[in-house]
Amino acid sequence: MNTNSGDQLKAAAQTGDIDLLYTVIHHDPWILENIDSIPFVETPLHIAASLGHIRFAIEIMNLKPSFALKLNPQGFSPVHLAMQNDQKRMLSRFVDMNKDLVRVKGREGLTPLHFASQIGEVELLAEFLTACPYSIEDVTVKGETALHIAVMNNQYEALDLLVSFLRKNFMRSARMIQDKILNWKDEDDNNILHIIAQRNFEPQAIGLLLKIGINLKAKNLENKTALDMTANVDIRSILLCAGGKSNSQITNPPTLSHNLRSNTSVRDKVTTCIFRTGSNILEEQRNTWLIVATLVATATYQSALSPPGGIYQVSASDGINVNITSSNSTISTPNNAGKSVLSAPEFFMFLFLNMTSFIVSIIAIVIMIPRGTIDVVVGFPVLSFALSYLFSMLKISPIFEDTTIVLLFVLLLSIYFFWVFAAFSRVYYHLKPVIAKKLNR
Repeated sequence: MNTNSGDQLKAAAQTGDIDLLYTVIHHDPWILENIDSIPFVETPLHIAASLGHIRFAIEIMNLKPSFALKLNPQGFSPVHLAMQNDQKRMLSRFVDMNKDLVRVKGREGLTPLHFASQIGEVELLAEFLTACPYSIEDVTVKGETALHIAVMNNQYEALDLLVSFLRKNFMRSARMIQDKILNWKDEDDNNILHIIAQRNFEPQAIGLLLKIGINLKAKNLENKTALDMTANVDIRSILLCAGGKSNSQITNPPTLSHNLRSNTSVRDKVTTCIFRTGSNILEEQRNTWLIVATLVATATYQSALSPPGGIYQVSASDGINVNITSSNSTISTPNNAGKSVLSAPEFFMFLFLNMTSFIVSIIAIVIMIPRGTIDVVVGFPVLSFALSYLFSMLKISPIFEDTTIVLLFVLLLSIYFFWVFAAFSRVYYHLKPVIAKKLNR
């Protein structure tokens, strides 16, 4: 890149002259490529963004999209410079062309979202969050979120917008992200509440945070809670009314190492087994097996409603006389109504085989359901479905009349199915390396 071409390119960026840009490119076709090879450099896009030459900036972005991610020697991208020079229309066009520019980290890890939070530009904040919702997760080199920055710069409206976004967004794992960002700690382990208490921020901000469940018992590196740090009477009163505690009133929770080293309970073993089995299933296998398990569960449930040979039916005839009829005979006792026509040994065999298929398929469905919030939503109807199946089988059973026998049977059956599941898991882990070895051949 010769000096004359560089000066002309700079002049084109300063005046927004697209014709001059292509004149320079005509004389030096490699000029933009040479600029791009420099790690930290002021590109024509930096200059155009600072001065608000929108058409020129868009032309450069079309020719060299990587310029939008470049940092100049001062550590700022074109988007940062557009914000510093209040070029709002330029910012909108940048975000329209590439929404990920909202997450470009400049000096000290500041993103455009952080900068908008710092200066209290709520409309820009709303635009950035709408275009790139996951930008809310970005933190600076000091471990500060956009919420920390809003509080530190006394930008209540910006904090209100950020908190409202956390409550209303539809991102994947939105609830998890909300809890993580709301209770995020900076390099001094201060969450937003600690900073509010320190700086005597707007007291109503605490009410805003309490609505979405900020942790009032969080401690920083000095082992202090927000209540320990505040000297503001109003803030202290709000924290006390909300259940805030001082350091001396809080028992430290078990550490991660303590939890990992603690004795493994039966529940832990079962949960670990389920999660391990689920994590080793490929997505294609998961979809196929989920369909198969659902079909098996549906078919076995249907057989509980219509067992082999049918059930004794009730027909009203001759006034108050009630006749109980089956496919083979008419029985005079009403106690058999709704019971299976199978004999006790036959029904027990049918019950054992049918319930084995049903419970194993339900366990498979539970394992196949992806982990997250949705597994609770889906798990509840699956459990209800299993209980209704058990109720149906007990109602048509001719062998379970005594409640004690029913409870004992359910207990023994539950133990049996857990044993079957554990056995299948052990077989699976033993056979997995052998199967993988054969497949690799």
